[in-house]
Amino acid sequence: MNRNIKVTIAAMAAVLQSVFAFNPIHESSYNLEPRGMFPSGVNLSVAGIIDSRSTDVWAVPVSIAVKASRQVELGAGLKTDWGEVDDHIPYLVFGVKFLTRSQTTFQADLLVPAHVSNGKGFSLASHHRFGYGSIFSTRFAARVGFMEALVDDDALLAFETAFYPTLALGRSLSLELGLIGSSQTKDFEGHLAMDLQPGLSVAFARASNLQVSVAVGLAGDRKEEMKTKVLLNHGF
Repeated sequence: MNRNIKVTIAAMAAVLQSVFAFNPIHESSYNLEPRGMFPSGVNLSVAGIIDSRSTDVWAVPVSIAVKASRQVELGAGLKTDWGEVDDHIPYLVFGVKFLTRSQTTFQADLLVPAHVSNGKGFSLASHHRFGYGSIFSTRFAARVGFMEALVDDDALLAFETAFYPTLALGRSLSLELGLIGSSQTKDFEGHLAMDLQPGLSVAFARASNLQVSVAVGLAGDRKEEMKTKVLLNHGF
């Protein structure tokens, strides 16, 4: 009887972990949203993220990016969780970004666990912006991740692709509609997430902006229920 109860509890815990988990590849970079090079020499990014399925926990990632040259950017940050959690700073992240002549960026990020119980993660990404005049533009981003922090069940890799149509409403205001898909090579359907992320961005000061976005699930076992993010990018 006791054994059956323990097995049942363990099974329920596994299910809850799967339900509350979002594919880690989505937040594996020092960039708190997929993007190209920051325009300023130094940029500080701070976000507040809350998931409707876990209202007692706030994710507050913080990162800094430094332009080492016109084509190279270096970044570092902390992934932090606050509220009813035991591990407030599970990961540090370090990254490098390279800008090509075609204005495409290529990036590598390393997730380093702050505690020995967590695994490492390594990801590679690419980002490109397409302009269609002064009002409409789109961004395309793709990322693949390796190692135990970013994949489950010994999969070879996890991956994410995202498409962001953007409409400029003026010099400082823009609307963005993100279409985000992610999964991994093993148990593809069990890790599939198709999400919609509408957002509003307000530019202020020099090379600074405030973004508010809400991610909602479209399809897949790992789709979002509702995740709200407020992101501040401040250039120096």
